[in-house]
Amino acid sequence: MKIHINQLQEGHILSKDLISATKKPLAYKKTVVTQSIKEAFQAFLIKEVDVEEYTDQESRIVNSDANDEVEAVEQGDLLPNFYQVYLDAVQSYKHIFNSWQSGVLIDIGKVRQIIIPLVKKSQDHEDEILKLYHYCKQEEYIYHHSISVALLSAFLAKRLGYMQGDINQIALTGLLCDCGMAKVSPSIIQKSVTLTETEYHDIKQHPVHSYNLLKNVMSIKEGVKLGVLQHHERIDGSGYPLGVKGEQLNPYSKIVALADTYQAMVAVRPYRSKQSPFKVFEQMMQDEFGKFDIKVLNALKQALIKFSAGTKVRLSDGFEAEIVFVDEKYPTRPLVKYDHSEEIIILKDRNDLFIEELL
Repeated sequence: MKIHINQLQEGHILSKDLISATKKPLAYKKTVVTQSIKEAFQAFLIKEVDVEEYTDQESRIVNSDANDEVEAVEQGDLLPNFYQVYLDAVQSYKHIFNSWQSGVLIDIGKVRQIIIPLVKKSQDHEDEILKLYHYCKQEEYIYHHSISVALLSAFLAKRLGYMQGDINQIALTGLLCDCGMAKVSPSIIQKSVTLTETEYHDIKQHPVHSYNLLKNVMSIKEGVKLGVLQHHERIDGSGYPLGVKGEQLNPYSKIVALADTYQAMVAVRPYRSKQSPFKVFEQMMQDEFGKFDIKVLNALKQALIKFSAGTKVRLSDGFEAEIVFVDEKYPTRPLVKYDHSEEIIILKDRNDLFIEELL
């Protein structure tokens, strides 16, 4: 029995293997659906699933074999494992962020427990890092954003040759860069329309709030504190809150600054839909060039190139296609092949067309 994803309920049992657009298994036949599994399917843009029919008397009885299937999903034997660990980290961060809003001091031990295991796991799932924007829920944007920035920062740091110890510290910087948002009025954070000048000024104070929350925590390295304070500064001095530039910027901040901006641009927001990594990187090169460290930009570019070959995408004309070749000079404008016609399109020659979404 095929049903729409919105009709899927906890206790439903899959009657067929569920395969993603990239031909990887998301879940196997006989998997018993939980809320977290349903959220995973939604994140992968699944529209319909096949489930077993059951009688009222059966009332979705879950046998021991089916329970084993659920446990396998939650313990990471199937593809959604990284996604599920990511979701768990988002909810854990939400919990401690809410406590900071209530005045609880930052416990760096709890913060490390959230992000360090996830960073380690992400290093075995690097292809998923640039897909994290799929998972972001608009109503929980700030929590998704912080975890995503931490993971992308760690990913870029690794590509830049940092050792694992520094990678972990850079991930902490990415996670904590917006901790000062806890000191901004929730009504401003959750506002879905344009901010007033006063409200925008309040938002721009969050790096200072973040630094103040961390400055007396002895177990946090100074590089993390400076990275948090400077993550909205820019190489050309156009950033805030202090307008520092160039070599005045801490190396951690240069990485987190790019990760923070990139993740904000790809994620769904109240005023626009989510955007693809290719479209965002192109915008950053056009509109933000000179503001970010060129080495960090190149690390992101190389990741896009490596990530691209064979990737399924949806173009701005609505058609699905597959990336077949990426020219390093035009990383956001690869050659793609339409699924419906096998036609090859050279995107660098088509200013009217761009990659709308990764599939």
